[in-house]
Amino acid sequence: MSDKYQVLFQPIKIGKLEIKNRLSVPPMATGFAADGGGVSDRLIKYHEARARGGFGLIIIEVTAVDGERGLGSGHQLCLHDDNLITGFKKLADAVHKYGARIAVQLYHPGRCTFPFFINNRQPIAPSPIPDPIVRQVPQMLTISEINDLVEKYAQAARRAQEAGCDAAEIHGAHGYLIAQFMSAYANKRTDGYGGGPDGFLRFPLEIVKRARELVGPDFPLLFRISGEEAVQMGRTVPESIEMMKKLVSAGIDAADVSIGVYESGHLTSAPPDMPQGFNSQTSLQFKQALDVPVLVTGRINDPAVAREILASGKADIVHIGRQSLTDPDWPARVRDDREQDIVKCLSCNEGCIEGLAIWLRPSITCIQNPAVGREEQYSQPETSSPKKVLIAGAGPGGLEAARVAALRGHKVTLYEKEGYLGGQVKLAAIPPSKSLYQEVAHSRIKAIREMGVHIQCGQALTADMVREIKPDVLIIATGSESAIPNIPGINSKRVMSARRALTSEEVGICVLVIGGGLVGCETADYLAGKDVSVTVVEMLKHTARDIGPAARFFLRRRLQEKQVLILTQSAVKSIDDDFAVVDTPGGEQRLGPFDTIVMATGAVPADSLGDQVKDIVPEVYVIGDACKPGKILAAVEQGADIALKL
Repeated sequence: MSDKYQVLFQPIKIGKLEIKNRLSVPPMATGFAADGGGVSDRLIKYHEARARGGFGLIIIEVTAVDGERGLGSGHQLCLHDDNLITGFKKLADAVHKYGARIAVQLYHPGRCTFPFFINNRQPIAPSPIPDPIVRQVPQMLTISEINDLVEKYAQAARRAQEAGCDAAEIHGAHGYLIAQFMSAYANKRTDGYGGGPDGFLRFPLEIVKRARELVGPDFPLLFRISGEEAVQMGRTVPESIEMMKKLVSAGIDAADVSIGVYESGHLTSAPPDMPQGFNSQTSLQFKQALDVPVLVTGRINDPAVAREILASGKADIVHIGRQSLTDPDWPARVRDDREQDIVKCLSCNEGCIEGLAIWLRPSITCIQNPAVGREEQYSQPETSSPKKVLIAGAGPGGLEAARVAALRGHKVTLYEKEGYLGGQVKLAAIPPSKSLYQEVAHSRIKAIREMGVHIQCGQALTADMVREIKPDVLIIATGSESAIPNIPGINSKRVMSARRALTSEEVGICVLVIGGGLVGCETADYLAGKDVSVTVVEMLKHTARDIGPAARFFLRRRLQEKQVLILTQSAVKSIDDDFAVVDTPGGEQRLGPFDTIVMATGAVPADSLGDQVKDIVPEVYVIGDACKPGKILAAVEQGADIALKL
């Protein structure tokens, strides 16, 4: 290891616990728990991969201390019963094999849950005020119930210790139960558990003191806190620091500084709109005020950013969160001077934060690393029966299929009709804050070249070529093309697709965008940044509903700042040269004149090959947009799934 990143690999102590370096995997919900909240083999393999990759500390995700009303998601990890200790012991042993330390984060969602997660019971909270995002009216806790919860937190800490874990972290951040008590944002009580700073802090102080009684003086207790809640009536940094001082006096050994609540979640899981390490200015204030180690989170992906935070004394340990999903070997690559091999996190939230959303999927994944949670599948030995695999299309799905098929030992040939690899990634990376999307292609192109995949660029695959090559498997990943809506005048010379608008220099100074989904809004954002006057027409009530809440927050804010005119619940009825007739809630309007009218009205599959080869190749698979237009994540997952099954 060179001296460049030596500060990242210095040992540190939390209490009497020594950690081999300053790199931590923070607690991130996975959905990998077994039924009943126990530790699954899948969860063990997931954490084991990150311990093997060189992280010094792993903090296990939100772990419920209450098995009845303390669940905030499906497949919730729990530690409310002694019967669960054995599973945590297996997990701790697996992580310890690689010299890493492991902590358990103890959690209760309070009002931030839904009745169907808690046996159709009403959520609980310090006050009967619903979270603005979850919108479930909670039941106000009684004194007796509060006392019971104090004991549940403390007993869970005791179980973590008995399981052989190295520490426990009390989750007092992100608007969950303890945070609800600690802030006027959620706590309107007038008894001893509310009314001001002393009352707000009573519940967490009682938890810390009781936990310390059970685990003794030497078992480290960490406390996670949102330094700033970033909402009206939320806690500020100075207020949080004063509370943290008292928590340390009560027995806390380290402060884990995060940010935000559900309502300000665009900061908690910040997209690329926020600079890397943005929360370290807050952690610096904690560091200056406290005599215990300070951990910090906040979009830390680049080793240079991590180094600067540690070297400048802004924190003692840096959380490498979503980046640890993308590349579990991040520490080893940095330590061994292999920065160029790091698979970079997009900070997109699609597979992790949004991926765990109750309406999407039961567990997380990652655009950049579909092996998340499937570590055992990806570690299987190469196939003993390699196949000749032919792939048409080098977009994200085709590249991932090629990578995984080659990883499995198959002989892979990849054809791409364009003169470059990556497909629509080239377009996806053009709008503001999206340049990181180039990494979707970059990391995979590097991998398939190193694995010896035969690449034919600038040549479309035809049925005759397939017949001549005689593959065992053909994977069609030829993407999509712009859908053309049935609007009179749509064939006007002034009309172009969003794809063309992102690369054209001839859009003029006044543009109408038809469609206010992700593509339409990002195209409008890009064009408005070039001093183009933009109007967006969207049929739905809200724009950008097909993008996650964090990125949507910043995108909508930019559109507002750039004075993009947005007409929702409206539809373009016809186009007459440089004018458009639009049906709006206020009646029909004739808008214009426009230099260009941009179609952002969806896509249709571009598969002209499938029907021609179905009788030629034994196995034919159509994936990604060529099957059904969707997001990059869907194409990548399909490519990986098919290749794993070959």
